[in-house]
Amino acid sequence: MEWVAFPEPIFALPVADTHAAASSLTLRWDDRFAVDAALGADFPLVEGRAGKWRASAGIEAVGRMGFFPEPSLRFNLETFDGSFCFPVSVRNGEWSARLELAHTSAHWADGAAVQTGTLPDTVAYSREWVRILGSRDIGPGRVYAGVRTLIHDVRDAEPLAAQLGGELIAPWSVAPFVAVDLQVAAESMWAPAVAAQVGVVMQTKLGQRFRFAAIGRAGPDDTGRLSGQNDAWLGLTIGFDRSGWLPGSG
Repeated sequence: MEWVAFPEPIFALPVADTHAAASSLTLRWDDRFAVDAALGADFPLVEGRAGKWRASAGIEAVGRMGFFPEPSLRFNLETFDGSFCFPVSVRNGEWSARLELAHTSAHWADGAAVQTGTLPDTVAYSREWVRILGSRDIGPGRVYAGVRTLIHDVRDAEPLAAQLGGELIAPWSVAPFVAVDLQVAAESMWAPAVAAQVGVVMQTKLGQRFRFAAIGRAGPDDTGRLSGQNDAWLGLTIGFDRSGWLPGSG
């Protein structure tokens, strides 16, 4: 058994999953214009290697801020969401899997009071959950699937959820890609939530990859802010992530 400290990720986070721990800035439009900023990363701490098998454990964290601009170009911080995760990942050739124990919560910020005169009166959104994802690389792309169960939720939401997705990327230094993610959950009566990205990614000299994409999502709200209402929006996103988030590029 060989041990490596601070290795590269061996499980690529779902690209189109709007909760993936990547740093990004997104301009989006639904019934209004808004700006979303995310600062996050997936940090494997240690990896063990034995033959074709690799296994790693680490930490992950992401903070997301939602800004609503006024005509005067003043940007009000409307929402702040945060999550952290303790993942364990394994890989054998083209197969990989990831087990996560995580917490996530969502909060209205002071900017919401600017819009409504007072902070919205909504049920708190805070939960802990376990998720397992399995992935299979297929040439220049991959498919993945998984399930999630809540182990605690302040709203006593139904616990079960499922996820399915796929990605396709060209093996070039400046690589076009497409990614689709589908999620269903008992708490939203199994109504589908679909997210997608279409764009390009390129390697930078700093060991990060720059990503520019058109992005969209439609389905039950998954941030806790709209209390289960349907949400649909389109946008443009730019971001950076570590190698491994889009396998096969560069």
